[in-house]
Amino acid sequence: MTKFRFITFAFLATVVLSAATVGQTTPAPKIAFINSDAFYDDKSGVTKLVNAMKQLNREIEPRNQDLTGLNTRMGTISTELGNMEKLPQAQFNQVAYNTKREEGARLKREFDYKKTEAENFVAKRRSELVGPVSQEIGRAIDEFAKKNGYTVILDPSKLTEAMLFYAEAADSTKDFITFFNAKAPVAPATATPR
Repeated sequence: MTKFRFITFAFLATVVLSAATVGQTTPAPKIAFINSDAFYDDKSGVTKLVNAMKQLNREIEPRNQDLTGLNTRMGTISTELGNMEKLPQAQFNQVAYNTKREEGARLKREFDYKKTEAENFVAKRRSELVGPVSQEIGRAIDEFAKKNGYTVILDPSKLTEAMLFYAEAADSTKDFITFFNAKAPVAPATATPR
């Protein structure tokens, strides 16, 4: 009988201890939200990133103006060709029309070439100017998360379809930007390469 009581006691102790262990839960993850779109705000964003983007925009502005000029000229030629096509047969000048059409085709080729060249330039300069800042921001987010005990940081600007709700109190964007701007000195603007 004593053996039976001991086995019963052991069984009950195991059940109680198991239930106590099951009842213990790991602490809930501490989640924060950082909206990376806010990093680009001129007034309240990440200063280094804003400055890098401004420099990139200054560098690509001449190329954008050139492309805009070419696009305007192509539009003018297209309008002129349309007007020529509306002329009566007696007034239509086939040689002038062909010359204008060839000029439009030449401008289109030039536009396409310069557009590709500009896109390649922007990709290269973005990588050079913004890439290092983005990496620095990534490292700072890790540091910020560890410092504040966050187990998860989500970016609501990338989760628009999946995000159903989050409390404003969980938004740590301003805190992170302040943290980053305070620890990261701003580099002076560099010369504009062409």
